[in-house]
Amino acid sequence: MTNSLERAKKRLEMQDVDEAFGGLKSAYVKLSLGGDSHIGKVMDVSENGLRVLFNLPASAFPAPGSLMERISLGTALSCHVLERLTVTRVVRVADGNVELGLLGEDSETRATLWRVFHQLQTIKEAEAYEAVQPEKLERIPGRGHYTEEARVERLAFARRVSGASLETLDKIDLVAESLTGNIENLVGSVEIPVGLAGPLWFKGDNVIGPIYAPMATTEGALVASATRGAVAISRSGGVTTRVHRQRMFRVPLFVFNSTEAASTFRAWVEDHVEEIRAQTRLVSKHARLTAVLPDQVGPRVNITFAYETGDAAGQNMTTSCTWKACQWLLEQLQFYPDIVVERFAVDGNMSGDKKANFQSFLVGRGTRVSAEALIPNEILEKVLKVTPRQLRETHENGVAAGISIGMLGNNVNIANAIAAIFTATGQDIASVHESSLGNLRVHASDTAVHFSLDLPALIVGSVGGGTNLPNQGNYLELMGCKGANRSGRLAEIIAGYCLALDISTLSAMASGQFASAHDKLGRNRPVDWFTQSDLNSKFFEPYLQRELGDLALEVKEVEDFEMVMGSSIITELTARKVDKLVGLFPKRIHYMDGRGISRDMKVMVKVKPIDQEVILMSNGMAQMCGGQLASAYNKFKDRVGVKACHIRELAIYSQNHPLFKRLTPKVHACHQDPKREAYVLVLEDLSNLELMNTANDITEWTKEHYEAAIVGLADLHSIGLGQEDSLKEESWIGEVMSAEAMVEMKPLWQALTGHAGEEFSSWFEQADVEYANELIREIGTWWSEIEAMPRTLIHGDFNPRNLGFRRGEDGKLTLCAYDWELATLHIPQRDLAEFLVFSLHETVTKKEVDSLIELHRVSLEKAAKVTLDRELWRKGYLYGLNDFIINRLGLYLMGHTFRNYKFLERVVRLSRKLIKFELEGSGKLL
Repeated sequence: MTNSLERAKKRLEMQDVDEAFGGLKSAYVKLSLGGDSHIGKVMDVSENGLRVLFNLPASAFPAPGSLMERISLGTALSCHVLERLTVTRVVRVADGNVELGLLGEDSETRATLWRVFHQLQTIKEAEAYEAVQPEKLERIPGRGHYTEEARVERLAFARRVSGASLETLDKIDLVAESLTGNIENLVGSVEIPVGLAGPLWFKGDNVIGPIYAPMATTEGALVASATRGAVAISRSGGVTTRVHRQRMFRVPLFVFNSTEAASTFRAWVEDHVEEIRAQTRLVSKHARLTAVLPDQVGPRVNITFAYETGDAAGQNMTTSCTWKACQWLLEQLQFYPDIVVERFAVDGNMSGDKKANFQSFLVGRGTRVSAEALIPNEILEKVLKVTPRQLRETHENGVAAGISIGMLGNNVNIANAIAAIFTATGQDIASVHESSLGNLRVHASDTAVHFSLDLPALIVGSVGGGTNLPNQGNYLELMGCKGANRSGRLAEIIAGYCLALDISTLSAMASGQFASAHDKLGRNRPVDWFTQSDLNSKFFEPYLQRELGDLALEVKEVEDFEMVMGSSIITELTARKVDKLVGLFPKRIHYMDGRGISRDMKVMVKVKPIDQEVILMSNGMAQMCGGQLASAYNKFKDRVGVKACHIRELAIYSQNHPLFKRLTPKVHACHQDPKREAYVLVLEDLSNLELMNTANDITEWTKEHYEAAIVGLADLHSIGLGQEDSLKEESWIGEVMSAEAMVEMKPLWQALTGHAGEEFSSWFEQADVEYANELIREIGTWWSEIEAMPRTLIHGDFNPRNLGFRRGEDGKLTLCAYDWELATLHIPQRDLAEFLVFSLHETVTKKEVDSLIELHRVSLEKAAKVTLDRELWRKGYLYGLNDFIINRLGLYLMGHTFRNYKFLERVVRLSRKLIKFELEGSGKLL
């Protein structure tokens, strides 16, 4: 009776929530305000606090900081009373609702919140309600029909029963009629990105030469890691692969009336192997039965049917053959009345099908294949950034750990490569389980390390099953593995790439790259992230009222609009690594001014990551590069220029200097909310700028554009010239480089130079590397001269990615420079040097470069009303080039390892050319 009352009470409470919000929910809050009870929907719950939605005006709630003494919190399983909660935020959202933020004030309240949090994590929402199973469940329509009409009907059914829109499932490239035998009840398909790994040079029985392997995966760095291992192996002479044998098992079970009957049956089977083999040939000419091995335990007999299945993986083929043979066996037993079969199954779970097991590991199942490679020590250290000793010790410790937990075999992560290639090539993905059995061996000598990998149970086929699907068939053709007599080739390719991936990952783990590359920013408090829903009318309205001087202005609607955008490299790369709103978001704001006139405005919203997120992102890339670069970058990661970048750009855009405002985007809002880690810029729509974001293609740049950019740059530099001391004191300025700091960071500059020369050797001449190393050795000398030169606030990233031009009514061009997150205190020539190496045509002459350098000096003299020594200015320009090469260019090349920058090879060539111009007549050579 008590349980019934409790259930009734729960139903009534949930009905209240239903009436308030139009749907049953698994958690709700009931609170008293002004003597009335109100119910709110719990939008989010953490161990420490709540976010609750109420259908009430904001004025009904206490102000942030107030204490709520008593609140009832209901869940699907129970109700809780929270005694002390602090109001952290009261925010009006769409449709007249208000979001209330609440934080637990004491340990008891936080403990109760944890219990609720735990409940909601571990129960399904459906458990909140009592459901009565109908007498007949609704069947999926169109069963057995392979037509597009049937697929559409099933998709409509799925929409109806789930309540989900499922709009992405409407389009499908597969032809329903061709999928018989591949899928039942077709509704759609899943698109998985496929990357190309390699090249890997093979020296195998079935494959010789370079192979590029398709890998279908959503795991970042998998393809890059396999490629890194492939490069190391290929530079060492390639991978040797061998197929040792191919066979497939099916093990039916017979249970008899007695042990004696089982013994008689076992003996009968042993005497009739040829007849059994003949029965299997009636089903398939491709499956060759090589052995029939009965095994008896009491009244049970399992018969191992061992087949060779040619180019097919063979699970289905061997099942059909074995079924036919067993039916013949059962028919023959009618002549032996003393042998009674009480139970029969075509597979008694001893074949190991899609299950990792000792039999497959020891005896082999599917294709047994091996791969081995000998990598010299110098290639290990150059390409994989690891020493032989580190590799050997890490592998030995891994073997010992595997033994401790009873691991089948020993390898690092071959399942990644197998699953990726299986998915791309139409293999049976469930077979990844047993196919990933493998033994990796590592043996180090004085000069090289020998790696070998044995895969005893690789289940692959080059015909049948999913290999007949169009895309999967194409990926097999890419490797020359489609059709008859190709399964051995496919097995060797998979084994080679498994070895490449294991070598790369083992190296990353041994040198410490693996863990550091996966660092995440830890927070000691729950963060109410800034979201797309915050970019609403309430957000924009006060900023527009202030900007336009119209307090009666009312924002009616905010909507997205399409535009082709460039992006901040920092924001773009960091957005991939964080689970919050970061990036560029074009918005169209519809508003009514104080006179009742409807207007609209296009803006670009830039939501910035915090500096620690950027630092972790860039450090993760450095760790994937490995070796000296991984170690050096990790040591100096806080000093490479991004510290305080999230507040720096907002601070710079907040200044009111007329020159700055004329030469940068119009700023509608600079929004900071540190508690929500929200650092937001609302800028003018820049889509009408001329030559915006043209780093990849500078063909339209003319003398007019170069001169407008340099004159505008000089004007920007004039603002902070002579204000070094005050700039250094700004909290947003971040790390300001000095000669002492540059000398201290020598290991990083050396590592960046070494990485660039190794990874992109075709881009550099030996003289380039020697010049860079000379700069690093003498860095204390020439950087001391930089410190003695006039410095200013520079853009720090001044290139065609971050600038464009406005063309006035008079036809004249005006610079518009944006993305100021890397601004710092430096000589103005540093911006000039970066601009020239990014934007000049490769046919540029020394005379033309001289003219542009002089234009910058003269323009800055005019704007700042100072005199700048011409010879000293020219030396500063060379030092700006030097600084760009060993610092920023090295960082660009590190990033290029993972994300292609089309402009970068041209920038390398221009850097070489401009330095040669400066060294002519100096006695130095490049």
